[in-house]
Amino acid sequence: MATETTTVTTQLYGSLPPFPDNLIHAPIAEISSKKLLEKDPETATAVLQACQTYGFFYLDVSDSDQGCDLLEEADQLYGLSKETLALPFEEKDKYDFLKTKSFFGYKPAGTVKTTDKDKRPDSTEFFNIGKDCLFDVAPSSPYPGVIQNARPLLQKFCRGAHEMGMDVLRTLARASGEHEEIFVDRNLFHKPSGDHIRLTLKPASTASTSGVGLASHTDFGSVTILFNWLGGLQIESRTPGRIGEWEYVKPIPGKAIINLGDAMVHFSNGSMKSAKHRVVPSPGAQADMERVSVVYFVRPTHHSLMKPVGKFATGDNRTKVGGKFSDQIDDKVYTAREWLAMRYVQLNAGAGKD
Repeated sequence: MATETTTVTTQLYGSLPPFPDNLIHAPIAEISSKKLLEKDPETATAVLQACQTYGFFYLDVSDSDQGCDLLEEADQLYGLSKETLALPFEEKDKYDFLKTKSFFGYKPAGTVKTTDKDKRPDSTEFFNIGKDCLFDVAPSSPYPGVIQNARPLLQKFCRGAHEMGMDVLRTLARASGEHEEIFVDRNLFHKPSGDHIRLTLKPASTASTSGVGLASHTDFGSVTILFNWLGGLQIESRTPGRIGEWEYVKPIPGKAIINLGDAMVHFSNGSMKSAKHRVVPSPGAQADMERVSVVYFVRPTHHSLMKPVGKFATGDNRTKVGGKFSDQIDDKVYTAREWLAMRYVQLNAGAGKD
């Protein structure tokens, strides 16, 4: 399975222009999924260190059966993304999540986020497909037929990506000296939540689409698992002398890109980081290609309380603004559902966040 999957992935990357060699890359850790799943202590330490500094790391999913399954499914979803987002706008517009008042559905390009000081419209469109919709945890939002027909594939990817996210959370718990399920218990698959798959497309860069792909932001949830094939993702540097500058995260065959979201900042009392990132036009010859990405967002179950857990409830490691978490709304402890709803309102109804 591993050899076949790697071959498909290599062929897909091989059909795209190479990433330029002369750009500054973020020096994020590369973690083996095999060692992570085997609960290797050194790997656990490396994952925790990555999540306390950059908040991002590469996960080599080509060296474990569980990872290879995800890689194969992501390659298939690459095709589904292109097929879905090639639908006529009139068809996609029927599923606009602002019009249907659901976070699951279609987001067109052209969103202006309140976090972008330059108020630039983005050039990225996507479909959010809810885990609760796929597994009948809650009534489903409407989706076009091409997504409905791919339900078995989407379910497999959703379940596998969520479980890989849980393995990341278990690893962080062990490395922090906590019981293994302390973060998992707040991100349960079978409970209602905002977990979702995102199928994303940014058009080739032209004079009219050469601006921001997605404006600078942090993710709402607990863990983000990203598969992409072209460059454009940048994160804020943590390198001395470059703090706050933007560095590219180069796509690497066989590797997913993992980052933490704001929920883990709350659960860990600020000891783990949710890093700012953005999407800009793909560099070099890659700018002439459509940029596709497939993402899974692990978000806390709706009933989870947005507060530090376990030993993190003592002490104060938080990044604060006026005595609060930098993303905190007020002094009340909210459920994840309440907190996310208010975050959406803060950030222009959530359109384009994450």
